[in-house]
Amino acid sequence: MLIEYLQGDSFIHRLDVRTKMFGFLGFMILSFIFQDPKYQLLIVFSMGLLAFWIKIPLRKIGKMLVPLIPIIISIILITGFTFTPERFERVSSQAILFYVLPGDRLGATLGGFLMGTTFICRLTSMMIASSVLTLTTSIDDFTQFFHKMKVPAEVSMMLTTAIRFIPTLDKKRRLIIEAQKARGTKFNEKGIVGSIKSYLPIMIPMFINSIMMANSLSMAMLNRGYGLTRTWTTMRELSFETSDYWVITLTVLLVTLAIFVRIKLQIGVL
Repeated sequence: MLIEYLQGDSFIHRLDVRTKMFGFLGFMILSFIFQDPKYQLLIVFSMGLLAFWIKIPLRKIGKMLVPLIPIIISIILITGFTFTPERFERVSSQAILFYVLPGDRLGATLGGFLMGTTFICRLTSMMIASSVLTLTTSIDDFTQFFHKMKVPAEVSMMLTTAIRFIPTLDKKRRLIIEAQKARGTKFNEKGIVGSIKSYLPIMIPMFINSIMMANSLSMAMLNRGYGLTRTWTTMRELSFETSDYWVITLTVLLVTLAIFVRIKLQIGVL
């Protein structure tokens, strides 16, 4: 998930943070309603258009997806061989493509591979949707959202601070890796123990940097009088605009229509 805030004045940027969170929730419901990968691909395509609209760098999305390739292959193989024909409603999805073991054992079902594709599409669309949400919403807006949800101020402060420092820690991680490579450290040791040992030169500096950042932040907060009073104020109040009501209404209509199509018409099942 992309955490850094992307400055902009697009329609998504101007929406209230509560509207964005409601839309994100509606999108998650949509992604779990349908089993057919055709509908999941439509959702991924819609999220891709939204990401293109707010000009998310495609390079960052690619960096998120490349490490998931082994997981994607594993998901397709596991679902293809573990989902039996009895789990599907359509006759076409119950078809067995081939058997791995002699004696017609361990068969690969078409529905299993389609379900694996559905899982992958859900994962991809959620990554894009979460990136759209975080890139178009500032940390102050998230703080305001937690305040409106009656989350204790200390908890909201911890959550927003953790979100804020994720990009900083990621940059420090890359700098530490480059520095350790320059010192001749090898990160391609074989075996589980070898992998753990090879990443110790990264984890130890990361822990030290995290403790130093937390200490600096705590001193800065004390110098600014954080916690002196229990009365919390905000610089601005959140308010709904006409566009927010339209987006909320559209989200409710889409989710209602999807539930009707899935349950009443039995469309989008495998």
